[in-house]
Amino acid sequence: MRVLFAARRSLPHLFTMVPTALACAAAGHEVRIAAPVRAGGPPLYGGLPVLPPEPGWHPHLVVRAEHGDGPGPWTGGPVVRWTPLGHRAAGSGPLCVDPCPPDLRTAAESGALTVRHEDVPAVRMPRWLERPPGRLRVCLRPGPESGTGPWPVDRVRRIARAVLGLDAELVAVVAPAMRHAYQDAFDRSVRFAGPRLLGPVLATCAGVVHEGGPDVTLTAAAHGVPQLVIADTRPAGDRLGRIGAGRRLVAADTDDARDLADALRLRRRLAELLYGGRALAAAERLRTHLAAQPPPHRLVQALEEFTTAHHPQEQESERGV
Repeated sequence: MRVLFAARRSLPHLFTMVPTALACAAAGHEVRIAAPVRAGGPPLYGGLPVLPPEPGWHPHLVVRAEHGDGPGPWTGGPVVRWTPLGHRAAGSGPLCVDPCPPDLRTAAESGALTVRHEDVPAVRMPRWLERPPGRLRVCLRPGPESGTGPWPVDRVRRIARAVLGLDAELVAVVAPAMRHAYQDAFDRSVRFAGPRLLGPVLATCAGVVHEGGPDVTLTAAAHGVPQLVIADTRPAGDRLGRIGAGRRLVAADTDDARDLADALRLRRRLAELLYGGRALAAAERLRTHLAAQPPPHRLVQALEEFTTAHHPQEQESERGV
């Protein structure tokens, strides 16, 4: 079976799909990935390259990220929509995959297939990450400003000061290209890690501050980490707040002293997550529920059955039936 995983505009959605793509490859299927890449060659995830289809390659099945990713130029099999955190467009097709546990879903997503979220296999880790932290550690994953660009430096600086004011260690998970942009926001004690180390970093953290993207929301949930989501409208913060595993703060403007710019208020919200106890207990329950979902190789079986139902003759000819 030829399977295309398409997240051409959304790397966070690609990260949630990679374990299933790896499971498809391990089952002997031919896998291609269409995703945004930078110059310098295709990145590898668990040994699987981000490699779009060559001309003439037609998939039997397309697994497509829902968020902002319209139909691609490929023809072939049916489309399965990958819809974490309710990013579903009107008129969704007959089959959707939602890696969120029931706690983070709404009634509209109750009919989707489920899969357990797993970490993307990590590259070689730095030595400091292999050792247990000597104090509470908080992860910061800056996100886009209303979907159009990175967080402003002033916001990142306020968050860093709030974390360090609680005597916690801060790890910033940012792409190497963004480290220079944020260099004035951090002091020398802040550690950096690349996006593909998100899982190993969160495995050592007591809290995380982020923008509500599906990759960091689900990875933090998989490790039982309380979450502070700084966003205006994204659903992750409200859903985490509903079950007590996190909170949402509005992303204030730099001159707004009444909201996020109020460092004391931000630090209080962080302290509630790190020391309050209730958020940690709720995050642990969420972790347990997520761990109970079917692993990626079980989803592969469902995708095989779905594809065979649409292309039974072609699939049988490939197997030599």
